Amino acid sequence: MAGTGMTDPNLQSENLRLAEQVRVFSGDEHVRREAAPWRDATPAERVAETWRLCALVPWFRSLWPEDVRARADAPEPLPASTLAILERLKQAGSGK
Repeated sequence: MAGTGMTDPNLQSENLRLAEQVRVFSGDEHVRREAAPWRDATPAERVAETWRLCALVPWFRSLWPEDVRARADAPEPLPASTLAILERLKQAGSGK
């Protein structure tokens, strides 16, 4: 890979590491572990935790490099076909 500074063995090793992370985090056992504390939580407790996590977004964004923040602030527009689907779903949900 020209210009990346990574040699093929490094890239292969990194790809294997990332593939393992995907396998672990997308597995049923991980989902069960993450959901376990919330099984007996009240709706109010769940909403409170959601708001707490949302409050962390500015801090997470502050960790991003400037170019990543710029891309997040100006995301690629959705294709017209996707917007049409979302509009139909919105109208169906509002009973119109």
